[in-house]
Amino acid sequence: MGNIAYLYKDNLYLNITNKCCVRCSYCIKYRWNKLFRGYNLGLNGEPTVEEVKKELKRFLNSNVKIKEIVFCGYGEPLLRYNVVKEISLWVKNKFPQYKIRVNTNGLASAYTKVNICKELSGIIDSICISLNAHNEEVYLRLHKTSIKHPFRAIINFIKQAIKYIPVVTVTAIKHPLVDIAKVKKITEKLGVRFRTRRYLTSYESR
Repeated sequence: MGNIAYLYKDNLYLNITNKCCVRCSYCIKYRWNKLFRGYNLGLNGEPTVEEVKKELKRFLNSNVKIKEIVFCGYGEPLLRYNVVKEISLWVKNKFPQYKIRVNTNGLASAYTKVNICKELSGIIDSICISLNAHNEEVYLRLHKTSIKHPFRAIINFIKQAIKYIPVVTVTAIKHPLVDIAKVKKITEKLGVRFRTRRYLTSYESR
């Protein structure tokens, strides 16, 4: 099995699934052969809660400086939202000094038909949602998914996140087809934080 937990900058990331409900045309999971800056994030199977806890303890009991614990690997973590809940509650009990964030494509609720933001209320501290388009047409050009009207579904997810999660940030990749100014206007209207992400074209070892 690949790395369940990995360090990047000052954060500890948890790679709990390789499954995803959308295939992004620019996804580095495929172009980087499931590698990430020296880590192998390819999973042979989905790690159990106990396996994730074991990795967490290994890092958190060490002298490594960690600012935040983030659910983000080469898959959509909220497809396993019950695992996210259980591990987050365990962290809050055993290591309450750490903030917990989830990075998501915003489509897990539409896929599972569950109000996941409500499920995470009072459990996680922040959520980062990838919008990566300024309208439905552009989203569908860049992403393949079985979910109908995915752009609308992400907007609805953001609105739910605002209700239940303290800090909500929306991001967009600097792709040639994405009008960043229009995405920013959407986030301003929603009243959430916004930041851009780099469009990565070649593997980076660091």
